[in-house]
Amino acid sequence: SCAVPGIALDLTPLRVYPDFRRLWTSSLITRLGAMATYVAAPFQIKALTGSYVAVGLLGLAELLPLVVFGLYGGALADRVDRVRMAILTELGMMACALILSVNALRAAPSLMTIYIVAMLMAAIDGLKRPSLDALLPRLVQPVHLPAASALNSLTHSGSVIVGTAAGGLIAVTWGPAAAYGIDTASYALSAL
Repeated sequence: SCAVPGIALDLTPLRVYPDFRRLWTSSLITRLGAMATYVAAPFQIKALTGSYVAVGLLGLAELLPLVVFGLYGGALADRVDRVRMAILTELGMMACALILSVNALRAAPSLMTIYIVAMLMAAIDGLKRPSLDALLPRLVQPVHLPAASALNSLTHSGSVIVGTAAGGLIAVTWGPAAAYGIDTASYALSAL
């Protein structure tokens, strides 16, 4: 375990379970890349339109597909191979990030493309998340589930903090296409 005054983190699942270690590393990479897109898309919409309303519409556009496909994702997680589902959805997310990157490199990026791809990414994430969550109990012994869950939570929280900061810095410094490109690469690495 890793000890910080007042905090103890049990790293046993990372040491003992190679499949969990691969899933955890993959999730960390994916989440960091996804946060770059999470910041770059609203940044690009604001740069294209100058409108905070247009930025707000992005969140609204993502909400319905995430909820609807999250319900289907739960049903699919019970019926299909979860590993295959995770890999296929990672590849789908990679394709979406690549489309956003290519769109951002155009002389006149399409605002509608950003909205449509963001909705598609939300739908794919809704399909992916239940399968990934259902994999955890298959990868570690029940005694190590709390530690594995804490480690997964750490990757989520850490990537939100680090990934959004890095994504914002990348989008402002090198442009949204660079942030989307990093996200594309993160999904490719994660799928591997």
